[in-house]
Amino acid sequence: GKFGALAEGHWGLFVAVVLNALCYLPSVANPQRWSISKRTLSHERLLRYQLAHANFPHFAGNMLTLLAVGTEVSTALRCNQPLLLALYVFSGWCGGFLAARLSPHEHVGASGSVSGVIVALSVLRPNSAVHVLGDVNASNPLMLLGGTLLADLSRIGVSWQAHLGGGVAGCALAWAIRLLGAG
Repeated sequence: GKFGALAEGHWGLFVAVVLNALCYLPSVANPQRWSISKRTLSHERLLRYQLAHANFPHFAGNMLTLLAVGTEVSTALRCNQPLLLALYVFSGWCGGFLAARLSPHEHVGASGSVSGVIVALSVLRPNSAVHVLGDVNASNPLMLLGGTLLADLSRIGVSWQAHLGGGVAGCALAWAIRLLGAG
């Protein structure tokens, strides 16, 4: 299973999930301290907002998706966990930056980070299926991101900007990894 994979050299995923879990309650208690917006745009906030979530379903959805897709990306990166964490953080940073620049609202969540990981998988392993829940598969990681973006546009309060920014960053970094032969 996915949780057993964490013990098989995918410690970067464990670190990301644990950090998000540790920051969940403090971020819910004081979201203004964790959110990113035009007014609060800074490098520190671009890191902090990635660890905050609006509610438990938001947190659980991001972390379950990260575990589902992240183990595949980690394997594609030959279990290079520092590179996986760099991909995760860079995608989140870019997602937060785009969200803060294009939206008047405050944003929290690892959605940009997770979107970057999803798109990276589509670049690193373009023909792979993503095992989402049990026997449910997405035949291509881009289907997962496309479905997410379509759903974002139909829901108020979901940051399509963070998903898009993180996805573009994940794509760019994954292409660089492929070109350099690091993955």
